[in-house]
Amino acid sequence: KLKRGEVWALNQLSLEAKPAVTPLFEMWPPNPATPTRPAKSLSQHTDDLLVMLANEWTGLPSYLDTQYLQAAGVPSPAAAQTVFAIARNRGISVVPVTSPFFGQPFQTVVRNVIATDQRGVMFRLPLTFFNNPAENVAAYLIGLAGALEVGRDQVDILIDLQYRPNVIDVSEVGAYCINNLPFGDDWRTVTLASGCFPNSISNEPIDEWIPFQRSDWLGWRAVVQQRAAAQLRLPTYGDYGVRCGGEPVVIPNTPAPNIRYTDDEIIWVRKGTKLPGVMGTICTDLVNRPYFRGAQFSQGDADIAQRAATTNPANGSPEQWIQWCTNHHLELTVSQIQNLP
Repeated sequence: KLKRGEVWALNQLSLEAKPAVTPLFEMWPPNPATPTRPAKSLSQHTDDLLVMLANEWTGLPSYLDTQYLQAAGVPSPAAAQTVFAIARNRGISVVPVTSPFFGQPFQTVVRNVIATDQRGVMFRLPLTFFNNPAENVAAYLIGLAGALEVGRDQVDILIDLQYRPNVIDVSEVGAYCINNLPFGDDWRTVTLASGCFPNSISNEPIDEWIPFQRSDWLGWRAVVQQRAAAQLRLPTYGDYGVRCGGEPVVIPNTPAPNIRYTDDEIIWVRKGTKLPGVMGTICTDLVNRPYFRGAQFSQGDADIAQRAATTNPANGSPEQWIQWCTNHHLELTVSQIQNLP
């Protein structure tokens, strides 16, 4: 999501990690009005977010997906036009994202963005797109590229498996999709993405570390090993970080303090109560765990270590917790990819 926690995490990456990451940002609708605060217009909401992005992710490329800005239950062409016009005015290098399932009015807006900005496009393909590969996949991709007036060398393919908590599911379904992607060597990039993190941890126990297997990473590794052995094109890696995917939701209450700390094959999660000092306790316990990478590993790790060392009882905000954990996750994942055999 195009939110402050994630954008801060990207900006605080090391100089080695930054160029290895191309984020896919999902725009989210303005929050509804409250008794004390009116809702922002889409233009003001977008401008606020993109000014933040321009300041934090300066001059670096990214993808921008507007599918969650909807009208009558489908992605809004007018909203997409507004968002990309503001991005252009702010000098932000974004590539538009679309899907073969979106309607012709939306595709017309994307075509105009491509023609104006000359950065190409991303096709985001869910598993359902591959349901009938013999008849539909090639025809839809040819048709969409033609409607958008782009060559395949201007198209980034994202195969998005969404939430897949099982490694075997990611590896088998991911291999199936890539094997049924036509013109495999022609696309500008091909990425296989999935997510291992559930949409809620509210029912998890408190005051203990809960392991969530990194099925996204381990499943992708299995696909890459298979394709490398067959001397086929290797997909780029993608995941949802330490959040779940899907449509953004408004959370009415502040969540309990929690940390989502990525290790080689596990995301370790610990949450506590909302009592003062709980985040300090969680961080103190984490820095004494064997999987803590050390304060020097990333800015997120440095901030976790600092919180562990302070006696301030303030727990901080959910935005801060996401900052620390996302920054650590990105830094670790980049290092894992760069050190693959």
